[in-house]
Amino acid sequence: MTTNPEEKALLADAYQVKRENQQWNPADTTAAIQRGLAKARTKRSGRTFRIKWITAVLVTVLAAGWFLIGPLGSYGQEQATYTEPVTHWGVLEPFRELATDVEKTTITSAINNGYVQLVDQTVTSGIYAFTVNAVMADENRITVLYTAKTDASQEMYSTVNMKMTDALTGDLLDNGSSGGVYFSKDKHIVYGRSTIDRNRNKPLPDQVNLQFQLSSVVPDVGDYTDKGEKERKYQFSKKMNVSFPLDPKFSIPKTEVINVNRTFTLGGYEVFLSEVEVSPLVTRVKFVHAPDQEIDYKTKLSLNEIVRPIEIISTSRNGKQTKLSMVGGSGSEDGMMYSFSSNLLDHPESMVLKLSGKPDKVYDDLQEAKNDELEIKIK
Repeated sequence: MTTNPEEKALLADAYQVKRENQQWNPADTTAAIQRGLAKARTKRSGRTFRIKWITAVLVTVLAAGWFLIGPLGSYGQEQATYTEPVTHWGVLEPFRELATDVEKTTITSAINNGYVQLVDQTVTSGIYAFTVNAVMADENRITVLYTAKTDASQEMYSTVNMKMTDALTGDLLDNGSSGGVYFSKDKHIVYGRSTIDRNRNKPLPDQVNLQFQLSSVVPDVGDYTDKGEKERKYQFSKKMNVSFPLDPKFSIPKTEVINVNRTFTLGGYEVFLSEVEVSPLVTRVKFVHAPDQEIDYKTKLSLNEIVRPIEIISTSRNGKQTKLSMVGGSGSEDGMMYSFSSNLLDHPESMVLKLSGKPDKVYDDLQEAKNDELEIKIK
């Protein structure tokens, strides 16, 4: 752990100089991360595993809004280049299935560009074991990839009551928005991803602490319902903690703030697209209700209903297009903030936001709906 500010600055500077000297082109980055990850690939036996369940929690609408304000900036000065997908994720290969949801673009971009820290730290409690496999972080978000296991006596079910704090101060890092997803092909193992949004006004911690509980299914135990169905009985671990430092490289990229300042009419209302914030792990789009106008509560609710973002199309220099999916949103007194996935590390040259152009219209034809989409150029 780096606790000395001067030492942390020197490490960050050294990391940046190394990037610039080596020019860190995508091929070099991909090869380097593959060499680092390949040391412990876990091979399955010949038997076929079935996907047992997938559970996802995504925060979509929060009653009380918030806006983040921070310094302008961008990630380095590298030339915009499309990075070919990594063909194998080494020790992170089991998490590839987690990259099939709305965070697919973000996770793939981070791994392609070496923007990942392998942690490989395990804590145990009774029949349970929890491993932090890797972490990604920036000013706005921290993403943890983990593995949870139980012994052969029980079936692993889920992680619960998970929260992250600054290990030095104890401050909660969750900024009111967090989510996770996990899956299993083995009844004794869960592979998961936990995503925590944070306030970039506060510096990224040197070290974080993850607190959680694990739950499992007790086999052949449980009461029967009135319908004769057997209810499962769950067992929970004690509260578990794991602490680990964050790589100083995560403090280098600064959030790029793009001032769009575009007013458009949607569903009979004027809507103002104020700005877009882009960091390696998240893209945030801020809408403001018609500026300098008094708007009643009913109108605000109507505006929240008609503003329906679909996706962002990110295009690189060579014309490669990437779809950035919406991953969440929140409301405030003066507008709305929507979050999308990010491929900032791939250095997109243009970004176009797509919204439902006629929010009140019901479509029977997908092509007709696509023709009515409203496109707003971000950059």
